[in-house]
Amino acid sequence: MKKIFNYILLGAVLIGASSCEKYLDINENPNGFISATPDLVLPQAIVGSASLTNTFSNTLADVGGQRANGGGFGGFGDVVTYQWTNNNAGYSALWTGTYDNVNDYQYVIRETSADPKLIYSTSIARIMKSMAFARLVDQFNDVPYSEALMGQKILTPKFDKAEDIYQDLVKQLDTAMIAITAAQAIASTPAAATVIVSSTDPLFGGNMTMWKQYANTLKLRLLIKMAGVPALQSVANQAFTNFNTSIGFINSDAIVNPVYVKIDRPNPTYNSLGYLTTGAISVTSRIPTRWMYSFYNGTKLSDSYRGKAVYRSFPSTIINQLGDESAGVPAAPSTGTSWSLLKNKDAIDTVGITKGAAMGQPIMLAAESQFLQAEAYARGYLAGDSKIAFDNGIAASFTYLYKDASNKVKTGFNVAADVAAYQTENALSYLVNYDLAVTLAQKIEAIITQKYIAFNMIQNDEAFNEFRRTGYPAIVDGSIDPTRTFASKQSTSTRPDKLPSRILYPQTEYNLNPTNVPAGINQFTSRIFWDLN
Repeated sequence: MKKIFNYILLGAVLIGASSCEKYLDINENPNGFISATPDLVLPQAIVGSASLTNTFSNTLADVGGQRANGGGFGGFGDVVTYQWTNNNAGYSALWTGTYDNVNDYQYVIRETSADPKLIYSTSIARIMKSMAFARLVDQFNDVPYSEALMGQKILTPKFDKAEDIYQDLVKQLDTAMIAITAAQAIASTPAAATVIVSSTDPLFGGNMTMWKQYANTLKLRLLIKMAGVPALQSVANQAFTNFNTSIGFINSDAIVNPVYVKIDRPNPTYNSLGYLTTGAISVTSRIPTRWMYSFYNGTKLSDSYRGKAVYRSFPSTIINQLGDESAGVPAAPSTGTSWSLLKNKDAIDTVGITKGAAMGQPIMLAAESQFLQAEAYARGYLAGDSKIAFDNGIAASFTYLYKDASNKVKTGFNVAADVAAYQTENALSYLVNYDLAVTLAQKIEAIITQKYIAFNMIQNDEAFNEFRRTGYPAIVDGSIDPTRTFASKQSTSTRPDKLPSRILYPQTEYNLNPTNVPAGINQFTSRIFWDLN
């Protein structure tokens, strides 16, 4: 894709930075529209965010423990050593792609905020912009924020502190929820806001209550991360005291679908983990890790139900340890990827991760919503039953995996029965049966471990975020056993766990914004602000 825009930081022209396909292009310069309007830009920006969700997930799959190098290939280099540079194209694309995306949301906010009738569009853009910036902070920490998105006015913006950005994102989400609520209260009057019709909202189909619930769930995610930081505890605690739980949280998967089709615009996950539009297999150099597989095959937990939905040929899937490039490493399957149950390029749909070319793209799972609530209840941040939310989270994970491309649980799959069987098969594990978790530490370990499993090859970046934040799922520092750690066998990390702590800023920032970009950043010693482990 070639998408030219005034880069927020530098005003430079960048080409091919976004992960979006050509059909997601909106315009050439979002700061200088000729014919594009906010009602056109907003849905396309949402679809762009969905594509970036897949990009973030796949980019962090190796470091997050879900994916390893397969046999038949060599020269994995910094993928397995973690000796990243500022020129790493994959990580740089997360930066440029996100700023491209939030620039579109900022355009919508700028063009609609003065008109009360367009408050729904303003609020949706505010929510999605907040989601995108939070995701950027979670990988880069301090980033341009308050002086960003100003085009030629500020070409070298300052880098705001990550914790300050998080606090403002909470305010932005509150502003959006309050505005939507106020607009809903006058919906039948002449002053009513313009309704968002379902055809222009590829996420919630114009349901503004669901938009509020999504914003509230994002807010909960931010506050939980903030609450673990001593300097932010008072701020987070006050926010929890004032938290409007009556809005609720999302209780179904937040899925974007602009009507994906196999030839012209396939779903991003299908295109990256299943088949390309040419019919070729998407992934030929990667296979699942022994670490991740151990949560399904009985090594850590027994979960043949989700195992069969996630992995091709379970329980005989081809697996490896990241960094093992020995001669005996098996090659990826020749008939499809390990994360696609689709029989061939012409298959219509199935269950699991890669359901089909027409499947929707999740940007937040209902399982995550439930596990966030479970943690908030367990820690006493909010009032609620942690066990119920935990069990609901597991059920929601099964539900998503059992859905086909039409977003409906496929005939023949029984979520309740399989969840019950899963709990029975792991009857002695508090990681599955919450009643066995006695201490708070055990409860948090159970919640995060199940969240990590639910995120597998869907949101690997957030799985890695939660590991860095909490230390769960637990690993054995320095171990060479591939079921006790997901650190690469060739890791050069100086950390006890032999893992990286963050990714690096793009070299373009050091070249063109040198007075502001933080110096001395190291992928092993520099941390994201919520990472205290």
